[in-house]
Amino acid sequence: MFRTSIRNKLIALLLAATIIPIMTSIAISYFYTKSTVSEESIQENLDLIQLGTDNIENYLTVIEQTSKSVYRSMNEPESLFGIIEREVNKNAERQDFSSIYKTSIYGHLLNMYQSMRDISQIHLHTLANDQSYLIARGRFRDPDTIPYTPPYPPGADKLRPFLEATHESHTFGVPWNVYLPSTNVFTLHLPIVAAPSTKVLGYLSIDVKANELFKISKQLYRNDEENLYIIDKQGIVVFAQNPELLGKPLEENWVPSVLDSSSGNGYLEWNTKDKNNFTGIIFYDQIKSNYSEWTIVKMQPYSYLHRSANQITQINAIIAAIFLVIVVAATLYISYHFTNPIKKLISSMNQIQSGNLKVDIEVKGNDEFSILARRFDSMMQTITDLIMREYKLEIANKTNQMKAMQAQINPHFLNNALQSIGTLALHHQAPKVYSLISSLAKMMRYGMNTNEAIVPLSEEISHVKAYMELQKQRFGNKLMVSFDIEEGTLGIQVPKIILQPLVENVFKHSFEPLGEVGEILILSKWSAEHELVIIVQDDGLGMEAGRLGELQQKLDKPSSQMMPDGQDNIGLSNVLLRLRLHFSEDVRMIVANQQPRGFSVTLHIPYPIGGQEHT
Repeated sequence: MFRTSIRNKLIALLLAATIIPIMTSIAISYFYTKSTVSEESIQENLDLIQLGTDNIENYLTVIEQTSKSVYRSMNEPESLFGIIEREVNKNAERQDFSSIYKTSIYGHLLNMYQSMRDISQIHLHTLANDQSYLIARGRFRDPDTIPYTPPYPPGADKLRPFLEATHESHTFGVPWNVYLPSTNVFTLHLPIVAAPSTKVLGYLSIDVKANELFKISKQLYRNDEENLYIIDKQGIVVFAQNPELLGKPLEENWVPSVLDSSSGNGYLEWNTKDKNNFTGIIFYDQIKSNYSEWTIVKMQPYSYLHRSANQITQINAIIAAIFLVIVVAATLYISYHFTNPIKKLISSMNQIQSGNLKVDIEVKGNDEFSILARRFDSMMQTITDLIMREYKLEIANKTNQMKAMQAQINPHFLNNALQSIGTLALHHQAPKVYSLISSLAKMMRYGMNTNEAIVPLSEEISHVKAYMELQKQRFGNKLMVSFDIEEGTLGIQVPKIILQPLVENVFKHSFEPLGEVGEILILSKWSAEHELVIIVQDDGLGMEAGRLGELQQKLDKPSSQMMPDGQDNIGLSNVLLRLRLHFSEDVRMIVANQQPRGFSVTLHIPYPIGGQEHT
């Protein structure tokens, strides 16, 4: 078997061509020192950390410029600073000042909010009347009187702005009647100072989404091998691979060594005897800005540092390339022996494609190609048998269709008899009876017409109207039926008998248990999502929540898993299956209870439909 198996031959050849160069490469690489590898890796990481520091500093500078817009045109009375200063100097009544300047303040905050796409929300607090203004997601609410003080770190200068480390967003104590999902943000707190004095007029707090900061940080390390932190000068985590550490003090024994470094950047080698602690090189660089001092810390273990040796990799690549040439030459040599049986198999396939299903596939031997040829020949025999079976089934179907056409004689006789009865009703002055018989005959003609399986939606509407005429005779004035049909939907081709089952469900499930009837609405329109929407809605009993959920789950299944099973609501499944067969699997049916009571069935048929377009 080994001599005849192509796979085994390839395995033997590849092992001989790869093991030898790999072992040779390992033997040569052994003589290179780890110190050379470490020096190059250290320099690369320092350069990478410096690049990340520059990017983050530039990003913080943009945030800083955005916050300084509070002082823009500060001598103008309608500037944001001018309005806040006027509130202090005039000592205006809280309610009067808020109502007068609310729009102007929110206008300035909105301009600031829209100037940077990463801003999550902006909070302004004026100390004169303890007024808080909040804008979030482009929306704002009326100012509120809430005392507020920024969360200054211990020992911080309260006249200087500062950056609060990453935390979950909140509304700064302002009640908000709209749900605002929390997200990771870092906050710039800016005291608004009436220069040249040291009087604080208020505080501006800008929540910035941490996504961009995280994106920059994730480009600085390998997630599976290395670790990276950004911490402030108190050791609070701004960024970490583990999101549970965000906003908390980083309790690692190397943190004081990094924060107390006089150089501000560099690296240190960290060795611990405990196997559970980190052992490797710690690279760090300070991010200096006017508002805060953050430090990037990258941790690279020795195991990864030594494994990523560039020189060893290059030598291995050169040696592997030499032996790869040998592998290619050997592969070209034996490829000729492989192509002959493949060409024979392709020639046989071409004859089969031209219509000769009984071709003799001449590929001899005991290898995989020979087995493939024999299996292919067996498959062609099976296909030929299946074709013959399908041909016989087609003949049987034609016979059944002939019998079905013969069986139409009796329904036609019944339809003619109904027309005769209707004429007799007119002669006896009974127009109502004639109208009902006409509606029944109209429904029978529609159902007996087996030549048209696909009809315009207008014919389906007419069929349902005839059906509702019969139901009105049964229920009288208790039944109210309304149609809201968009003109552009009437010409759409749909499968036959899709509306009547939906309407029948109303009488079967919504009205019968109540012993009474009510209103039914039948609607068709084009939706904004380019879908044809058909709705059948009533004000009946509705459906229990549990049963409604089970029904919707059944209707959400793919067609292959949603075959009718003879239970209730088979009409809905049948309608949905036929629509999907005619259009696509994207057709959806949604069932729902109405308020205060009622039930609706909504069909969503994607547009364009069957190559048609609506205008």
